[in-house]
Amino acid sequence: MKQGIHPEYYANNVTRTDGSTIQIFSSVKKDMILSTDNLNHSAWTGQRTNTGDKGARAAEFRNKFAGFKL
Repeated sequence: MKQGIHPEYYANNVTRTDGSTIQIFSSVKKDMILSTDNLNHSAWTGQRTNTGDKGARAAEFRNKFAGFKL
C-alpha cells in the first residue's frame, strides 16, 4: 500500500439492543448504541408491526384514487 494516503482505522464498540457488545473497525473513532438491529427489526424477525391497519390503508387508497381513470 502507498504510505500516507489511507485513513487510520479504529476499533469501535457497538452496543446492540439486547445489551451485548461487538467490536467493529472504522475510520471514524466513535462508539455506537443501536436502537434497531437484527434482533428486533421486522426484516429479520418476520413480524409486522402494522398488520392491524391493513384494511384501513387499502380503503383509504381506494377512496383517494376513486375518480382516477387510466
